[in-house]
Amino acid sequence: MNILYLCDEYPPGPHGGIGTYVQLIARHMAKLGHKVIIAGLYSRGYGGVDEFEDEGVKVFRYRWGIDGRLFENQQGLSARLVNRVLLDTGITERDIKRSLAAYQKKLEQIIKTRQIDIVEMPDYNDYIRFCNSYVSFPKLPVPVVVKLNGSITYFNSEAGKTVAPHVLKMEQDILNGAAAVSSASAFTAGKSAVYLSYGKPIKVLYNGIDTNIVVMNDAERDNKQVVFTGSLVQKKGVFQLAKAWNIVANEIPDARLLILGKGPMVKVTAFLQEHAKNSVVFKGHVNKDELYGYLTKSAAAVFPSYAEAFALAPLEAMACGTAVINSNRTSGPELVDDDINGMLIDPDHVEQLASAIITLLNDPEKRLKLASAGNEKVKRYFDIDIVAKQTLLFYQEVLTKPVL
Repeated sequence: MNILYLCDEYPPGPHGGIGTYVQLIARHMAKLGHKVIIAGLYSRGYGGVDEFEDEGVKVFRYRWGIDGRLFENQQGLSARLVNRVLLDTGITERDIKRSLAAYQKKLEQIIKTRQIDIVEMPDYNDYIRFCNSYVSFPKLPVPVVVKLNGSITYFNSEAGKTVAPHVLKMEQDILNGAAAVSSASAFTAGKSAVYLSYGKPIKVLYNGIDTNIVVMNDAERDNKQVVFTGSLVQKKGVFQLAKAWNIVANEIPDARLLILGKGPMVKVTAFLQEHAKNSVVFKGHVNKDELYGYLTKSAAAVFPSYAEAFALAPLEAMACGTAVINSNRTSGPELVDDDINGMLIDPDHVEQLASAIITLLNDPEKRLKLASAGNEKVKRYFDIDIVAKQTLLFYQEVLTKPVL
């Protein structure tokens, strides 16, 4: 099968869960013998090369018309000022429309020359957040399936925020124009169907991970070390974790919390009491090998998130043989069965979160039991080989169903 994935955050470079998922599934499809192409329309300042090979996957990065070295540091004052002027004057939206038209021609060329059978694209498309009015996504000449990984409408609605009518319409039209829709979790499927008024069936296809990780035995772990991975933002529950850690540090003074991820450390530190500050270590963003290294050496990993479409982080910890404390919100219960292969907590209940951490640090037998069961579950249900084969069956169903 010849597959084209659309992705505007393909690694290397800044990316979230969509970029991670697309790279994993694309590489594995290539290993299974399929021809895989990646194409994306990248917003200003993303950087990187325009064309490269990645473990058998051909990657094309197309850019907005207005780009350049000025935008390389998106947080810099000059880039922020210019971006604001371009946005407020409507130049950005006109640039997006021209860029999408050029992008459509490039995609049609790839589809023709590479004999593409099917296209998969995400529900979240970065250009949408820069538009002040409706801008349609290009229509393509082969079946397009949409994978729900959390649209703007989904996350805004989950957070109780308003959704601009033109954003809602753009994301609705992307779903309604698809040959079929899949979702990274059942929770996201159900909520997205409601928020986007989508009435057709949605296939749940979890995002897989590579579970081929060397797992240390419990004796090699630091039985006082806890790790959190994720962005340092409220949505990830890291501020709640900081509050809970004050209780943990008081109960177990030699416990240590490693926080891996980008974001304002000062905001997290503001929630830590004086006695707890020295036991929290911020590592910033780390690469995959470093991440797995920290996970395999830690007693427990904690993810008190408020909103996820699909949570990759707890599965990575489970694959590393680490006992997991996960949120009971959104897709959390689909990944972790409470007190069987991990622990589920309500991120709003700081005492409950602290108690779960203390329990795992003080009870090595329970910790080992949950870690072992968690590792078994992730290998059985979330291994990338299993997910890739399920996805291929889904593609084949789409390609063989009658055209109405």
